[in-house]
Amino acid sequence: MQNDEITLSEAKRVTAELKASILKLDVLNQEVINNITQLQDLNSEMKDYTFMISKFEPKNEQEMIKNYSLYLSFLSQKLEDLGKNQELKKIEKIINLADKILNLSVLKVVLIVAVVTTGINFIILK
Repeated sequence: MQNDEITLSEAKRVTAELKASILKLDVLNQEVINNITQLQDLNSEMKDYTFMISKFEPKNEQEMIKNYSLYLSFLSQKLEDLGKNQELKKIEKIINLADKILNLSVLKVVLIVAVVTTGINFIILK
């Protein structure tokens, strides 16, 4: 005859294992819920983007020409803005030239001081 009864310590061990498994399942379940929430958010954003993109789809040739004209106008404005930045590049070149001139001036002063010092040394040593 087989003994189907379990001891109290065995019951506690099995209960602890079951609790640990339930906690692991609960964590996994929460991760699944978080993933589902993220997917729902992304799906909602995709619907918004799809709606926005559908506005740009031309319904006929006239609308396509109008949209293309607006796009070309936008590009020309951006090119004009870049042209304005050319002025900034000119200012940058002027600043660079001024910096080079300043460096040359400092070099001239150093050379003059060196020549004067050499001349004074030459006169003193004579």
